[in-house]
Amino acid sequence: MKNKIILAIAALSLIACNSQTEEKKKEEAKPEKVFMYNDYNDTQIPAAEKFGITPLENRDVDFNSIKKLEKVETNDSLLIIEPLTHSVPYLTHNAKALLMEIARDFHDSLQARGARPYRIHVTSMLRTLNDVRNLVKSNNNATEKSAHSYATTFDIAHNNFDPSQQFDKSSGKDLSINELKHLLGHVLFRLRMQKKCWVLIEENQKCYHITVNS
Repeated sequence: MKNKIILAIAALSLIACNSQTEEKKKEEAKPEKVFMYNDYNDTQIPAAEKFGITPLENRDVDFNSIKKLEKVETNDSLLIIEPLTHSVPYLTHNAKALLMEIARDFHDSLQARGARPYRIHVTSMLRTLNDVRNLVKSNNNATEKSAHSYATTFDIAHNNFDPSQQFDKSSGKDLSINELKHLLGHVLFRLRMQKKCWVLIEENQKCYHITVNS
């Protein structure tokens, strides 16, 4: 009888252990497995053509004189514009508003979780047709028809997040890159569900490719 009781306790312990292991696996699920973004060019290009500018041939223009464009700059508390090699820091007014909404929502989500503030990294914005041609020569994943040409589209890194310069270490906990990627993915998921944008997760380029839908 005693042996049966011991065996029963051991069996219950094994079940509990397996249950905890399964729960841990769920918690550690990769963000791309949780949030699948498959809005390819057949979705993003029509939105870009509808809401964006007429593509520009090259950079021999005064971007500030184009009424539909607005310059995007680094924000000390919300976002960083990385050095842009194949694009310029301009977006349509609605695309810039969407970018700032993403940055603010990400910041608010961090606060809600008791985390330290991190800034997102913007890696690409408006590309001229000449920029696109040059990129195609060096990047096998680039296409000659790019939503970036309409100033409606930008890329946000999902493998690089920078602590805010206004950060006080006592104000929050650190998060891993995987946790930050997942959190940003959740922000984009909510906005996409509201039809505010279209999103493609690019693993090779380590970014979220986002086009405004207005």
